[in-house]
Amino acid sequence: MRSGADYFLTLLGADELLARSDFVVTGEGSLDEQSLSGKLPVALARRARRQGTPVHAVAGRCTLPADSTAGYFRSVQALTDLTDQDCANDSALSAHLLAQCGRTLADRWIGHGGTETGR
Repeated sequence: MRSGADYFLTLLGADELLARSDFVVTGEGSLDEQSLSGKLPVALARRARRQGTPVHAVAGRCTLPADSTAGYFRSVQALTDLTDQDCANDSALSAHLLAQCGRTLADRWIGHGGTETGR
């Protein structure tokens, strides 16, 4: 028996891609306790850690405490932390917030010579 996430990461050549990557951005609708049990973002983060490649997560929501995510992700951005509105059923709002997350990551990595300025 094998993890579906690991199966597809192997099939897609993730290890080779991670070895050539400066960092990875992964997404999840909800980062929660189930995520730690083998969902794709955590499986990807485990592989990336072996390659020394930092992983940043963007999620619709995150119910995990920071100490639970720190072993996997360099940063976690949850859309629910950016708005009081329900973005689950508002694709325009979700797109706006995802773009905001992208700008934040770019500012931290690209805008400052590849080093993060904060979490």
